[in-house]
Amino acid sequence: MDEVLVIDLGGTKTNVSFIKSNDSKINVISSDVFPTCSDPKLQIESIISIASSKNKKINSLSLSLPGRWNKNGILQESFFLHKWLEYPFIEKLANNLNVKNYAFETDVICAALGEYHYGVGISRDQPLLYINLGTGIGAALIKDGKPFKSPSKPTLRMQKLVIPFQDELFSGVDLISGGTLTGISKYGSVEKLFSDYKLAKIEALDIISKAQTQLAAWLINLFYLLAPELIVLGGGLTNDWDVLVEGAIDLAKEELENEVEILPGKLKDLAPIYGAYINFCQMKSHNLAF
Repeated sequence: MDEVLVIDLGGTKTNVSFIKSNDSKINVISSDVFPTCSDPKLQIESIISIASSKNKKINSLSLSLPGRWNKNGILQESFFLHKWLEYPFIEKLANNLNVKNYAFETDVICAALGEYHYGVGISRDQPLLYINLGTGIGAALIKDGKPFKSPSKPTLRMQKLVIPFQDELFSGVDLISGGTLTGISKYGSVEKLFSDYKLAKIEALDIISKAQTQLAAWLINLFYLLAPELIVLGGGLTNDWDVLVEGAIDLAKEELENEVEILPGKLKDLAPIYGAYINFCQMKSHNLAF
């Protein structure tokens, strides 16, 4: 297959890569990372500049996207990209690149596809639940190589999960999302919070202990709801595995015991890049993207 321009758009950073596969192996020809622009017009300009510098003929485009997008490629809901709402980003990007063959999917589904086909899930052929703990939070179930989802409704949007407390509903994942964790903890950054936790500072120990309990609850709940044979955790909050995740898994295993294997992602930041490429290939093979 010809090279595909793959863009992983995140709440804080964007990766622009050219991808090509050969003999079932994915090759990253080039990769450029830059901070995500709050203005979608400036984002398009940055992507065009990078793509133009490669002096390549671009025939195919695949995007990994955060938040909720409609079928026309317009962002409907985002906790971070407020200026992007209702802006026809994908259409304008494709037109500026003069590309007609394109596909797009959520960043979490893309990362899950990447881990299933080329990461932790490779050669396993078993249902895989991927949970992303980053600036935002989300989950995706991959079964038989494809994501479980409704054709018209959002699925497994963990950002929306709630719990009851004193006759009201509150976010059930506010302590395991980087975008809300800092606000609740009053720390300026996740890095500072995690650093203080490692130094055994009381305030950090308290907030991380609560976060571990929250994550453990969702590991248990999602296992019993979806019955995956493997759970994979990825995203920026898992980079310091022994801070948030390790303790949460220990708590979850008190209930789950050996019912499911819980592992860190293998591909890290490449997971959504690989997955966006896989999504493009799957869409093309079913003539759904073009």
